[in-house]
Amino acid sequence: MATKGMTIYVYGRVQGVGFRYQTYCWAKKNKLVGYVRNMDDGSVKIVACSSDEQLKKLTHWLEQGGPPGAKVEHFKSQLCEVEEMTDFSIRH
Repeated sequence: MATKGMTIYVYGRVQGVGFRYQTYCWAKKNKLVGYVRNMDDGSVKIVACSSDEQLKKLTHWLEQGGPPGAKVEHFKSQLCEVEEMTDFSIRH
């Protein structure tokens, strides 16, 4: 299974609503590695590495609104280099 990397910047009501924790739980359940972190501009950055199929599931989840309590207005995603990580984490 080929591993791909993706960086996603998520905009909307995504800070202060449990977005990072819910994304962390979703990623762990779906066997992604990477991290999620709040950005200074109010967005959230997700770096995820997994199969193409799992990355598509992640973007579909975001298209559906992401976690309860969040309001995803839009997001930008791009493929990136696969980073050497063994788990998914919340970064501060």
